[in-house]
Amino acid sequence: MSERERWIIYPLLFFALGAAVRDKILHRVDAKEIYCESLKIIDQQDPTGRAFVELGIQRARSSDPTQLADRVGLLRVVDSDGRELCHLDHNAVLQRVISRQLDIIDADNQRRVVVMTEQVPDRLLPNGETTMTSQGVIYLNNQNLGLRLAPPASRKPVPKLPPNASL
Repeated sequence: MSERERWIIYPLLFFALGAAVRDKILHRVDAKEIYCESLKIIDQQDPTGRAFVELGIQRARSSDPTQLADRVGLLRVVDSDGRELCHLDHNAVLQRVISRQLDIIDADNQRRVVVMTEQVPDRLLPNGETTMTSQGVIYLNNQNLGLRLAPPASRKPVPKLPPNASL
């Protein structure tokens, strides 16, 4: 190898080695865009290797067997016990966002509205145990609005609007 070749090859070699270990030294990667099918955030100290946050794609839920299911975005967050804290996806058929809980906060990061489900006693069994069921609740300024759905037997039928009526 000539002197001139060495002046070209060695700087390029050191540049390539430096670029290869840069993220190992700085413990970060900088990029303008990342293209991938799934991004999983893990705790390197967790021996299970469980993903705490997953951002990816999944098949959309479709109730129509004649339609092909579309692929939609997914955000999933779990705690250290593996319990799902947040599962946010999109139902392409019904055009809605599906989530277990919705929090609305103000500029001071105080929760003002919470829409979620709660476990409530359903009925008392003959052996004294109580069955539990889920019901939707709305908290406004940390106060339960207390809206309850009437039992089916006591509900009055909703009158039907004529076809040309507007709301």
